[in-house]
Amino acid sequence: MRYALSIEDMEGQWIAHASALPGCYAGAGDRETALALVPDAIREFVAWRRMHGETGGVDDAVDTHVEEIVREWPDPADPEYIVNAFFASDVPALTADDIRWARERLDWQRAELFAAFDGLSPEVMRQPVDGEWSIGGILNHTGRAEWWYLERLDLALPRDQEPKDWRGRLDMAREQLLRVLTSLEGVARVVVKNAEMWSPRKMLRRALWHERDHTLHLLQFRARLGV
Repeated sequence: MRYALSIEDMEGQWIAHASALPGCYAGAGDRETALALVPDAIREFVAWRRMHGETGGVDDAVDTHVEEIVREWPDPADPEYIVNAFFASDVPALTADDIRWARERLDWQRAELFAAFDGLSPEVMRQPVDGEWSIGGILNHTGRAEWWYLERLDLALPRDQEPKDWRGRLDMAREQLLRVLTSLEGVARVVVKNAEMWSPRKMLRRALWHERDHTLHLLQFRARLGV
């Protein structure tokens, strides 16, 4: 099977997205390495889907071609805001099947996120790892990011309803994302915020990528802490 790739430069790394497999990506410090990692990322993603009972429609044989390459750039009106990629593959409206699969994948990913810190004490959760974030800090960031993605399309709850704790924030942002997804079926909408283009499909792509990326981040932190 041949997979179209959309590649972006973001925050010092290159991320290659397999457009037909939302949430499937490979990232590296340079574009060539990210591209070289894509076939294994697709195989792992397919195996992950099959582990959850999905069958058919995807072959283990991997062939790829690059459709788009987009580099980040600063918003001229606010240079501190870095504009990230909007691909042609972000334009089509979400279908009923897109939404059904997305809801399942979001549930699978959330279970894996929680499993990544299962059994850790509050002290370990607060411990910075080699001067970086703590595990609790990553979880706090993940919930805030999902809330922020919803805000790009004016779909988030008011900020004064945002819970103070990371668990409440994660849960409320996810509940809202799942609540609005059904209403986005067939909605061909593109908006611009801070010179960055957003659509329902891009919001979903970013939410899937972000949580999966930080789940791997948490597992790396656990390994470094030896817990």
